[in-house]
Amino acid sequence: MKNSRATTFLAAGAAIALGLTACVGDEAEVDDGEAEAADSDELRFAHVYDPDHPVETCGVPAINDAMEDSGLQINSYAAGQLGNEEELLEQVQSGALDLAVAGPSFLGVWEENAELFDATYLFSDVDHFEETLNGEIAEDIWGDLRESSGLDVISSWYYGTRQVTSDVEVTTSDDLSGQTLRVPEAPLYQTMAEILGGSPTSMALGEVYLGLQQGTIDGQENPIPTIASNSFEEVQDYINLTDHVIQGVMVVGNEEALSGLPDDQQQALRDASQEAADEVRECIEDEEESYLEEWEESGEIEINDGVDTDHFRERAAELIPNEFEWGDIYLEIQED
Repeated sequence: MKNSRATTFLAAGAAIALGLTACVGDEAEVDDGEAEAADSDELRFAHVYDPDHPVETCGVPAINDAMEDSGLQINSYAAGQLGNEEELLEQVQSGALDLAVAGPSFLGVWEENAELFDATYLFSDVDHFEETLNGEIAEDIWGDLRESSGLDVISSWYYGTRQVTSDVEVTTSDDLSGQTLRVPEAPLYQTMAEILGGSPTSMALGEVYLGLQQGTIDGQENPIPTIASNSFEEVQDYINLTDHVIQGVMVVGNEEALSGLPDDQQQALRDASQEAADEVRECIEDEEESYLEEWEESGEIEINDGVDTDHFRERAAELIPNEFEWGDIYLEIQED
């Protein structure tokens, strides 16, 4: 196993089945509400997003509400308290953690085809994203992931649509020629920068504001809530609505451990996680809309909705299939 700490944890007998912690207390010392919580088995759920991110504020309460009568309860660890996405997946794979939230590129470490769901211009809109992630192609890929790693994707949540901020107005890839564009450090994102026309450079998200302010980088790309939470509108002139990645994150458990739950609890968890997907999407879309309205009113950053997305989509269809093994699946989804 990759995570030696997780192996030690399990060998010591600290995790039983799904690592469920029976919250059993002395009923003489707790009130009725605490006694009710004590009757629930606790699932440890972890992610890297801030406590005010919709994954935490919308997703976690929705799961717990939907599982109210199941005997299960989510206890969430936000903001990377238990590790980064790679580390969280290792803990889930080993059985030391019950559930984690991770993106397709991280799942691609375990099953290469999984990373395609982060590909540029894969989806036409959020409905297409949902249909695909709940359809046969995703089911086949998640099946291969379970077989190769034991990681079980139980639902996919909309994370946001990535947009480009810059000090130049972007209509086609020519406009970003010679511009340094910060992207996440992964081959898929390097290709994305090429599609957009910029020169890719990697930089920690926490360093991007200063990089933009000092001119070390010329632009960056992220979903609107991330752009707002990092105040990039203060140091960029334009937000260009490129819609270049309609992105999701996945709720992932350990297949063997999940199968150890009673059938009704397994189904309750999967149903609740899917209900939470609807809540998270609504919250993310509300934030995307409200931030754009706020910026339009304030004029703090100019909103460019004149991007030639057909131009970029054609470039993606030309470049991506030749760069990645899953190129044929990409074209199948894109043309759907």
